[in-house]
Amino acid sequence: MINLELIGFQELQDELSKELAALRSDKVVTVGIHEEAGDVESGDLTMASLGAINEFGADIKHPGGTSYGYASKAAADRDEVRFLKAGSGYMELGVTKPHDINIPARPWLEPGVASATPEVLLTIQDGVEGGQSMDQILEAVGVVAAAAVKIYMTELKTPPNAASTIRKKGSSNPLIDSGAMRQSVTHQVSIGPATEGLE
Repeated sequence: MINLELIGFQELQDELSKELAALRSDKVVTVGIHEEAGDVESGDLTMASLGAINEFGADIKHPGGTSYGYASKAAADRDEVRFLKAGSGYMELGVTKPHDINIPARPWLEPGVASATPEVLLTIQDGVEGGQSMDQILEAVGVVAAAAVKIYMTELKTPPNAASTIRKKGSSNPLIDSGAMRQSVTHQVSIGPATEGLE
């Protein structure tokens, strides 16, 4: 049995690192949106790509051609212009020209995992002291980290959505629309080394 004296956070981290090194394993736990998450509902990009765009930001060259105008007579009376689906709405005023779209970075994965650090360390400590296998410890760590990421995504507020995006979504949360991206965050225990990002 391991006897850890909790003097401070760094001391706990150092002690656990020594104990884990003694267990040695070629397995790793990864947290994020894995390839198996598939495509977003529209089918024009993968869920992992959507996660990366939000994590790092992106500059997109839009070809234009998006209809805009009044969605209803009441919207026309208020002079409330918005993007329209092709063939829908009360009155089309025109279509957009080619333009650049800047999606600001909204890091959610790295800070989300970091927010779980104290609980992850305690999970490792409990696993080591309880005689769990490395696979069991990694599974438990993955569950804790993925849950923390989802909470972080839900609570993220900056940078805020544009007013037009808030109107379209009906929500001001920058990372939550249908909830599909958040739901796609999982963990996997696999043979290392871990790869990260898009190929």
